[in-house]
Amino acid sequence: MIASAFVLAASSAAVQPATADFVRNHLHLDTYKSATADLNGDGRREVFIYATDRRFCGSGGCNLYVIARGSHGFRVLMRSTITNLPIQLLATSSHGWRDIGVTVSGGGIRRPYMARIRFNGRRYPGNPTVAPAVPVSKPSDRILIGK
Repeated sequence: MIASAFVLAASSAAVQPATADFVRNHLHLDTYKSATADLNGDGRREVFIYATDRRFCGSGGCNLYVIARGSHGFRVLMRSTITNLPIQLLATSSHGWRDIGVTVSGGGIRRPYMARIRFNGRRYPGNPTVAPAVPVSKPSDRILIGK
């Protein structure tokens, strides 16, 4: 079962040099928080990049990226706008990939809540406030990136 196969690294962990180059040159981020987790149970950790650079943040939150390294370089699995901390790894899965919990607040949202972001077979959606994202009734205790 995938739920027991994930590997988690603290959000203070430094990213590998190749990942840092990709983040700088392709995502155009200079400042960010990061964490890693094996989302699909293949033994390789995907990288979570939470933008802290104000160019990638607005009243509803900042951009969150999930990237995976493959044989031909990096692949962006998620580029989600309007996300807030904390970012959580949820116990549920969709299409063999772990669900991700992101905090939604600000930008007109009156009551903050945790949204479940589900993998659709190719990638995670780009906005946690529209379907297929749904509110999480019981947040996870597995925080990937905290406040």
